[in-house]
Amino acid sequence: MKTSITRLSFFYFWYFAFIGAFAPFFSLYLHRCGYQPFEIAFLLGISPLLRVVIPFFWAWAADRFSSRDTIIKYLSLISPVCLAAIFFKPGFVLTSLILIIWGIIWSGILPLVEALTLDETKSRMNAYGRIRAWGSIGFILIVLGGGYLFESIDILNLDFFLVTILLLVALSVLYLPRGEASSSDQIGTNPSLFPLLRNVSVIGLLVVFFIMQFSHGAYNAFFSLFLVEVGYSEMVVGWLWAVAVVAEIGMFFVVPVFMRKISLGILLAICFSVATLRFLLVGFYPHTLWVLVITQIMHAVTFGMFHVVGLAAINKFFVAGFRARGQALYSSIGYGAGGAVGTLTSGYVWEQWGSAYVFYISALSACAGMIITLLMTRSNFLRFRAA
Repeated sequence: MKTSITRLSFFYFWYFAFIGAFAPFFSLYLHRCGYQPFEIAFLLGISPLLRVVIPFFWAWAADRFSSRDTIIKYLSLISPVCLAAIFFKPGFVLTSLILIIWGIIWSGILPLVEALTLDETKSRMNAYGRIRAWGSIGFILIVLGGGYLFESIDILNLDFFLVTILLLVALSVLYLPRGEASSSDQIGTNPSLFPLLRNVSVIGLLVVFFIMQFSHGAYNAFFSLFLVEVGYSEMVVGWLWAVAVVAEIGMFFVVPVFMRKISLGILLAICFSVATLRFLLVGFYPHTLWVLVITQIMHAVTFGMFHVVGLAAINKFFVAGFRARGQALYSSIGYGAGGAVGTLTSGYVWEQWGSAYVFYISALSACAGMIITLLMTRSNFLRFRAA
């Protein structure tokens, strides 16, 4: 068990180290390449849009053919080869094509590893939190290093940085523990998912996943560009992202305590209420650094708590042969559909009304999510607590 946790932690470290290079800086890279806000939104929206369908395909294949480990390894090895094509700085159309091909490969990796992690930890969220915290540490180190690095060198060198980290992700995958086949896989069956998708609580869960990631679309795609536009340096951008992830690490360790005392539905409603306040503050006070620091600390709730509670809820409904597909649905509906629509909406709003309005839209959608979650909780939506 201890060896498995170490190997999983190694993967999460490098996987989220890549996110630490990609999420804060790729929008700046695209801006430096000369793209306009909606073009940037389109390019950044490709990966989450692919996550609507592609992770579910890989998860279905893993469940159907008992080949999760093999699929994870092949996807991780092909991923850096695909992304390396951006070294040539092609135009908008070819860059879009490269990101589509890469996104098909990349979007299948994490949901499959998340399912493996839940299997290895026996779904104990405190053990999951310790493993996931290493991902946050990788993110912090890279985002801080990148902030200082791109003060000294051109952001156009980001592509080499990204591909190098993807190679390290592939290396970490080679050391992942070999997962055991689920009971359904062992007997050669592949049970239908449709009865679960008729469950009202499952439908409600997918709705709130979509809304939360829609509300984070502006943050994920444009927060760095927004800060640079306001006048902050890349170094400050890196530190603000790091503050968010430090707070997130703390939440990973304490959220299991909350989950034993408070129902999952109420915890999700709290996440939405904090997100509403967070994005309002970003939109209204972008020039006040200490306010931005507070909003980044709120990331502990709007991402850290929401993510762990969401995983726990998915794990309650999707068991045995459904687990990989359950994780894929979480990724597809939330980070995929919600993230893509939120990103594209943000790019349109930025061009039409200005940068601050993208965060007002985020706050409005988070508020709607809070209201919907509270109404559904009153109707026994996720009234149970995690073990």
